Amino acid sequence: MENLKKRIKQLKKKRPAYKEILSFYQKVREEQDKSKPSLKINPIPLKKEWKQLLAKEGFPLLDKKDFPLDIEASTALFNSLCGIGKEATPRMAEQVKKIEELLNHKKINLKKAFTEEGKNDRIAEKFGLDKKVFAFLIRESIRPSIEAGAEKLLNEIDSQTWLKGICPVCGSLPYLSLLKETEGKRFLLCSFCGHPWRSERIFCPFCGNKEQQLLNYFCAEGEETYRIDTCDQCRQYIKTVDTRDIEFIDPALEDLATLHLDLLAYQKGYKRPVPSPWTP
Repeated sequence: MENLKKRIKQLKKKRPAYKEILSFYQKVREEQDKSKPSLKINPIPLKKEWKQLLAKEGFPLLDKKDFPLDIEASTALFNSLCGIGKEATPRMAEQVKKIEELLNHKKINLKKAFTEEGKNDRIAEKFGLDKKVFAFLIRESIRPSIEAGAEKLLNEIDSQTWLKGICPVCGSLPYLSLLKETEGKRFLLCSFCGHPWRSERIFCPFCGNKEQQLLNYFCAEGEETYRIDTCDQCRQYIKTVDTRDIEFIDPALEDLATLHLDLLAYQKGYKRPVPSPWTP
């Protein structure tokens, strides 16, 4: 956490316009970090035959709904994040107040919201909530449980040879691309469970395109550490961070601190299949 705070301080100095959202991010991460020691995540049983079949057929190990959650810890974290939200922006404070009122009147079942995440847009719509704010609070509340579950499966997967556009753990799309090690090996990061896996450099994870003339990238002047990898076949993009230029890497933080690149990509007509949960 100290390294994270140091990196956030560096980014605030470099990008003053990001100060408020970076402070908000730090508070959220601090609460998530506090919840980790008390997490109780049940083992995830995987039959040997099942693992072999999945590896052969190229399917991920789990469905998202199969991840074990610590409901008690997630609920406590949700309450903490609501407290942070009240001090963030007037819009978020208003939404948090609405959500808390609905919970107090038992119109929202928080456990179901955690375990049946796919239905949360309908819940938000039913009660006139901001879908993005509600989804953010739910997702960030269960994130420590999800990531702890993914860690338990690390020894079950050969992430160096998967080389697909979906996560080998849960089948979700990547939200970020990282360049690592001296050779600049490319890794994709799962948008749901945070699992990293190896990827080819010339490859669009969203449509599978490998034609070099259709795969390009751009970056802001003087910020070669960050770039937008675009695909002219599907008109989608993924952000890439060269971690070799950064002493301490928190992928979500680096993504958050480069939202201006997302705006440039949208202006050029590209879409991001997995938007950042931190965007307005």
